[in-house]
Amino acid sequence: MDGLSAKVFWTYNASHKLQMELDKLTPKDGTLAEKVLAYNRANREVAILCNDQRTASKAHDKTMENLEVKIQEKTLDFEKARKELKELKPGYFTDK
Repeated sequence: MDGLSAKVFWTYNASHKLQMELDKLTPKDGTLAEKVLAYNRANREVAILCNDQRTASKAHDKTMENLEVKIQEKTLDFEKARKELKELKPGYFTDK
């Protein structure tokens, strides 16, 4: 076809494959959850067909580093609270 770009072909191919997968996987009388699951499975199949890959963002490493620091801080806070709770007198909460 004249004027058919690779992008247009790729989009058509993916749309066609998605429709085929939806027809195959979607239960006619299924619940909303079953239909969403069927859509996600069909979409995953199309992504595999098209070799669609997500790449990590430029800030991914820094974000993961920050999350690790937060986890360590929360772990220390939890341990501190656990130690303070053990040091309380028995019946501390029931006397009030």
